[in-house]
Amino acid sequence: MSKEETTMPLDQQQEVAETAQPSAAAVSSVDAPANARLAGQPASRKDRLLGSLIDLVLQVLASAPFFWYMGLEAFQNPTPALLLANSANAILVYLALHGYLLHKYGQTIGKAEFGMRIEMLNGEKASLQHIVLWRYLPVILLSFVPVIGQWLTGLLDPLLIFRKDRRCLHDHIAGTQVYYCYRGDESNTETAAPAAPTDASAAATATTAETDPQR
Repeated sequence: MSKEETTMPLDQQQEVAETAQPSAAAVSSVDAPANARLAGQPASRKDRLLGSLIDLVLQVLASAPFFWYMGLEAFQNPTPALLLANSANAILVYLALHGYLLHKYGQTIGKAEFGMRIEMLNGEKASLQHIVLWRYLPVILLSFVPVIGQWLTGLLDPLLIFRKDRRCLHDHIAGTQVYYCYRGDESNTETAAPAAPTDASAAATATTAETDPQR
């Protein structure tokens, strides 16, 4: 077979190669399933709930020695001193459990499990000081407000997550948000497999190989 019969014009070679390549949208659809956790996107309500439950269980377990020492019957009619001691214990336990993660990554243990972190509204990681003083402490102080304190912290605070911005009351007080900080899937992160070579791409490769010696 002569070179004239096997040579394809360069513009046709480019068209064949572009046709053979998968589109960016196709690759994106493989890389990012519908249930993907994408960095820079608001954390889902389900993940925030599960993360909070993990933190709550850890908080209760770590606080068990304090309740055992003080006696559960003392909390049936707690004195102001006992309430203050309980709040101080809660803060110390919270810092012992999550202090390093909060300082380094803006995450609690539960949030880290689902790839979430606490951010400022500009997307920067919230500092440990800001989280404790503006996101955690105000909720504790609100709980001491007579009559409405428990309603604000126990009911209104979590219910606000059903708003469009998914920010609870403590997020609005502190000016924070909870976003994903890594890309992953609810089961395992999937990577798009390399596309199998098509007949068109094989033909383009063969034609290019035959025309290269002529250049």
